Amino acid sequence: MNFYIAHILSSNLDVIHLYNVTNKNESKKILNSITQLDEINDAELLLVLIPASEVTSYEFIQNNSLSEQINIANFISDVDSNFIDSVSDNEYFLYEGAGYVVNKSFLLNLNHHLSSLNYKVCVSPEYLINSFEDSDSITQIDKIFMFAYKNNCGFSISDKNLNQYLELVVNDKPNYEPTIYSSNIDLNNKFKSENQNKDFVFQDVDIAKIKSLPNFFKINLSLHLVIKKMNFSKAQLMSSILAVLFLILTPNYLVYKNKQDTRVYVDATFNIFSSLSKDINRVVAPRNQIDQILENVPINSTPDIKLPNLELFFKYGEKYISDITVDVNDSSAKVKINSMPSIQFNILKTGAEKLNITISEQNIETTDGNINGILNLKYENN
Repeated sequence: MNFYIAHILSSNLDVIHLYNVTNKNESKKILNSITQLDEINDAELLLVLIPASEVTSYEFIQNNSLSEQINIANFISDVDSNFIDSVSDNEYFLYEGAGYVVNKSFLLNLNHHLSSLNYKVCVSPEYLINSFEDSDSITQIDKIFMFAYKNNCGFSISDKNLNQYLELVVNDKPNYEPTIYSSNIDLNNKFKSENQNKDFVFQDVDIAKIKSLPNFFKINLSLHLVIKKMNFSKAQLMSSILAVLFLILTPNYLVYKNKQDTRVYVDATFNIFSSLSKDINRVVAPRNQIDQILENVPINSTPDIKLPNLELFFKYGEKYISDITVDVNDSSAKVKINSMPSIQFNILKTGAEKLNITISEQNIETTDGNINGILNLKYENN
């Protein structure tokens, strides 16, 4: 993995030392703008170290039974008396026994530029680059001395103010015995020789070190950023926009269509109920209301209609009768006969006279001695 470290030395992001950790033979590059980080084509991971002037650290033990928000609120309550600016002017982070107060405008500006990069980014205080869990350390980078404490707090100071700050630390920590990563004579004379090490170089940083550092980076999402990171063509961009619009508009259309269909159903149901009962003003529970309407419908008993003469008449030739239509109101009937023998037909006509049934009209034809056709009958209906 190609690993780079960008050490920011200016709050304006216009002085940056860039180190290629993967290629140890490559010398540092001095950048005069944060935008020049876009020019790194082979990076896969970038560690950005921000100056101590923009981040202050305090020892703070989190209560794991409380939420992150409540822990941060408690942290702010503990340290806000040290603030010169307003509480809202800062961002707050908690990490393994320490709390960090970062200048908000600086961090927002930094994250805005870093969000456009196409590789993984980690943002941490500069003084933690050479920190250890079990010991304090003092690390020199150029003319900056970085003090890292085993509680994950720290501070950085220029060489001009080194002795003054060192006296404050020693007075506050009588047993202070840091590991020294510097060739500074005064510094090495002040502490035990066994604590002295070779000068620190960024190329010696292990990539696993990133996992032990707090990360202040938060990506600033925007449509422009998404398009840039996805590297869309114009056609792909238009397709994506149409797809997003479809996803947004389709649910709204379905809701609208459902409301329209519901309205039609409600109106149609009301019209049906109104036609059944003029007392219906609105339909609330269709099943219950239709049951009530049916309960109020009078039941008319229809008398049985008996036609004994016709029944006897039909028995004379029921084998050859296929269709019968009876008009009770007109006391008439229409009978269709199929392949009735002539003898049987004559018997039928004779029986009709005896039963007071008149054949008013006959539309028949004889084929091979068989009768086919339709008879119109009139009968007495008492």
